[in-house]
Amino acid sequence: MTQSTLESRLHDLEVDGFTILHDAIDEDFRLKILNRIREIEEQTLRPLQDGELESDSSFYRIGGILEADPLFWDIPLHPDVLPIVEGVLGPDFLLSQVSGIDLKPHCKNIQPLHPDDALIGVVRPHPIPIGCTALWCITDFRRETGGTRVLPGSHKLTDIDVAWGSDETNEIPGLIQPEVKGGGIIVFDHAMFHGGGDNHSDQWRLGVQCSYHAGWLRPSNNHFLSIPRGHVAKYPERLAELLGYKTYNDVFGTITVPGTHHDSASTFRPPRDALDPV
Repeated sequence: MTQSTLESRLHDLEVDGFTILHDAIDEDFRLKILNRIREIEEQTLRPLQDGELESDSSFYRIGGILEADPLFWDIPLHPDVLPIVEGVLGPDFLLSQVSGIDLKPHCKNIQPLHPDDALIGVVRPHPIPIGCTALWCITDFRRETGGTRVLPGSHKLTDIDVAWGSDETNEIPGLIQPEVKGGGIIVFDHAMFHGGGDNHSDQWRLGVQCSYHAGWLRPSNNHFLSIPRGHVAKYPERLAELLGYKTYNDVFGTITVPGTHHDSASTFRPPRDALDPV
């Protein structure tokens, strides 16, 4: 990505709260993700439990995919996404979660508009962005398939009641439903109002939600407990850093080694050292 393209993407996020990277996913990689997630669905979400009906839910959520297969390790490390995220959140941002969201055919459960940071007690509009998501469109996102609806500029709203919970009419002024072919990525500010649509088609609509947070904010997923340290030691170094095995501003998140002198250089060690014997 050129510097001018990056600046254009960041301008889109500043003004509209989102930007779209068309044809950003290698086609072979896209198909591998599609096929592997469908395999995981068959292994973990089917057969249904006693008394459970397919119609009981409108989508499948596939969490913990970093542990499910090394194939998914490259998703949080996309070379065109990371510079955008860093431009929004600063250099010490963290990975919040990675999960698949597979919308069922003919589902009628439109998702109310919402921001992803509603539970974080920071005044709106935020003085600085606190999170953003790269939504990987593994299949086509269209109106017919329940593509994500977005409200441009809503990340700057002071009164969240203006859009909160608005859902079924699609008549909110300014609300759009971008069409993104499989292989595109929608990057959006967590403060922007958005929501999935109704899938009226005969096809499943698969996306992968890859969310990032500012380094000072606790991620949605507790990676330290959900991914064994021995496994993280095998991850690419940049991915381990995104999981929290790095410091924030070179100070916060260090390891204190018991028994060392308080002014010793070895007293405070980077969290990456936790993957090796202390």
